[in-house]
This record gives sequence, structure tokens and C-alpha cells, in this order.
Amino acid sequence: MSDRAAFLRRWRGTPYDTAERHCWWLASLVQAELFGRTLPAADPGLVANARARAATMASHPARGEWREIPAPVDGALVLMGKVAGAETHCGVYLAQDGGLILHTDERHGVVLDPPLELAAARRWQLMYLIPA
Repeated sequence: MSDRAAFLRRWRGTPYDTAERHCWWLASLVQAELFGRTLPAADPGLVANARARAATMASHPARGEWREIPAPVDGALVLMGKVAGAETHCGVYLAQDGGLILHTDERHGVVLDPPLELAAARRWQLMYLIPA
């Protein structure tokens, strides 16, 4: 596991890329480097297809290895979407860094956003998960 401040300095502002630097890539990188957890690899075809991505996030066998929690904790995987059970975006909650969600999107690249602001701006519901 790496130094969190150095990790954030290295990756913040990195441009979004559908093929390589998408939200699942970032969540997987954060989980591995900061929390020592492995997430399954993303199928490249899912990144561009929101409907297929939502179905995979809801039904992937690895989902059983994580459990939903009512309030975020440091390192929680954050699934985001307009409809519960059909999440299409993800990030990681960083309590030690001001209670912000680290995620990446096409418009901003890798950023830290407050959960309430992120939910309000995108009209997303947020689901927090930790290993079961």
C-alpha cells in the first residue's frame, strides 16, 4: 500500500480515458494501492455501454464479496447511479481526506468531490460498500 498523499498528487487531474482510465480502473487502483484489496477486471466493452455496465455492477459474482453499509467509511467503494440497483459509475470514499469521493469522469478527469455535492449535481443515489 502506498502513501495516500503521494497517490493523490500523482493521479488527481489525470484525464479520463474510456479505454484505460475510466471510473472502474481508478476504483480498482485505489482499492489495490491504498487498501490492499483486489477488484475484478473490467470488461472493456462495458465502459461505453451504461446499460450493460449497470447490469454487470448489480449481478457480478464478486458483488457477493462486498456488503452495503448505511454510512461511508474510509475506503468504501461508492457505486453511483440515478436508480438504485442500476449504478453506472463508481469511486472510493476517502474519510481521511475530508470525506470526499475520489472518482474520474470525462469532463473533469480524476477528482475529489463531496458526496452531497456529487449526488445533487448529478442527481445520483450513492451506495457505499465494504468487503463482507
